[in-house]
Amino acid sequence: MNVTAIDLLAIAIFTITMMSLVGTMVGLSPIVPSAIAITLLGAWGIDIGFWQGKFGAYFQVWLRARSPEYRERVSYHEAGHFLTAHVLGFKVINYAIAGIIGKSLGEVLASESFAGIEGGVEIEIAADANAVNLLDRYCTVYMAGIAAEQLMCEGEPEGGLDDLQRLRQAISHLPNAMTQERWALLNAKNLLSDRRSILVTLAAQMQRGETVEDCCQTIEQALIDPAII
Repeated sequence: MNVTAIDLLAIAIFTITMMSLVGTMVGLSPIVPSAIAITLLGAWGIDIGFWQGKFGAYFQVWLRARSPEYRERVSYHEAGHFLTAHVLGFKVINYAIAGIIGKSLGEVLASESFAGIEGGVEIEIAADANAVNLLDRYCTVYMAGIAAEQLMCEGEPEGGLDDLQRLRQAISHLPNAMTQERWALLNAKNLLSDRRSILVTLAAQMQRGETVEDCCQTIEQALIDPAII
């Protein structure tokens, strides 16, 4: 879901180049695009050198988080992971809709783990978890974000590249890895489709930043009595 800092740099260089070409036609001094280029390259170098690209990542996430439509898409994506994990017996211990929500720029730059992640759901597998169908359940959780976007949002899914990469790494040893991937997506879509009203409520809760405990309680109550939501 993220545009990398290198992508942004390439876009900036292209824009400055076009400004230089067009500027000569409209009488714009060549000093202007040159000054902009030097400033941007200097800022990019400082960001990479001192903050490992975190400022650029923060800026990308900040821009995207301003869009209500995009935040809704991310919330459905992450709610899909959350709901599927809970239903399949995994413990959800943390989630994020946008990696900068609730954090200042200073906290982001000081963080060792921030890498521009716009959303995520962290789950825990108990040491005594039943190993039967564990891989199947895990794969379903991985694909649930994409499944939720397909169910609830228009157009092609925008998220899930990291999910797919991790899933494919986890099942690379299987002789029928692509079949497992397709099955996991279908299973996730069926699970969420049967609980669409819970997914909608959960996504709204996650957009509001409610606690993991409150989200889990909503799921449990809705599973017992769907009429309450």
